[in-house]
Amino acid sequence: MKCKKVNLPQSLEELNSLSYEKKADLWKLFVLYPYKRQTRALWYYIQCENHGLKIEQKHMTKIRKYMNNPELSSQNIFKNKYKLNPGVLITKTFRGLEFKVLIGNNNEFIYKDKTYKTLSAIAKEICGKKVSGPDFFGLDNKRIKHLTSDK
Repeated sequence: MKCKKVNLPQSLEELNSLSYEKKADLWKLFVLYPYKRQTRALWYYIQCENHGLKIEQKHMTKIRKYMNNPELSSQNIFKNKYKLNPGVLITKTFRGLEFKVLIGNNNEFIYKDKTYKTLSAIAKEICGKKVSGPDFFGLDNKRIKHLTSDK
């Protein structure tokens, strides 16, 4: 992306001392969209350039997705793949017994004080054979919407 040799700032203080126009010019070396006082992001690009590193496209996509609303990224941290909020209790009656699973943080599920990564692992423990966890616990789209709307 660079066409000419540019002296990049060697410290964050040096970068902060530059004028807005010079920061915008540096920004154009790394990014196609306009500079909007993103000094920390610019410093990150400069550090990557100084150390011969490259930001992967998947990370750039996330940076662009959350750059205008960073609070969204922290809200999505604790969401699990079933779109259930932490703290929700799922109950299932199977062969006359009631089984309870608590939705934890970081895509984990708690059953009998033991942590599982998937609902299917819990369903297998209860049934004794492989079954779909969402199907076993009755998590079709209607139930998921009902459980998530309570929180």
